Amino acid sequence: MIDVRPRKIDEDGLELTPVLDVIFILLIFFVLASAFTLRGFDLDLPPAQTGEPIAGREVEIRLMRDGSILCEGAPLSPYDLSSRIQRIVREFAATPGQIVVKAHPQAPVEALIAIVDTVRAQGGEKILVATSSQKTDLSGESAENTHE
Repeated sequence: MIDVRPRKIDEDGLELTPVLDVIFILLIFFVLASAFTLRGFDLDLPPAQTGEPIAGREVEIRLMRDGSILCEGAPLSPYDLSSRIQRIVREFAATPGQIVVKAHPQAPVEALIAIVDTVRAQGGEKILVATSSQKTDLSGESAENTHE
């Protein structure tokens, strides 16, 4: 015969289906999130060296920690940088000189690259990037090494 007695429902048991759903959703999230990480590339930079000084006028462009730009001590917006560099390059046609870019160690690298690209686009040939030792920064008080 068939047993038709009602079965006891185990109320103390834990439903695993919702727990497994949450675990699988988290697993999928982390797998997808790890797939979208930006991959960098190894860059071997040459060691810092002291360059030979060049006779003539030296124009200093400072890139500050927050990305602001100073040209010969005066604040300059990134939009005005191109026209200022163009004037400087025209002056260098009459009197040779060099442009020295001094960047704070924690300044945005993108801003430094933009400055160098702007100088090159305006015809600047002598661009020097000043570096500092690990113990000093380019705040003006420390000794600096200049490199081409």
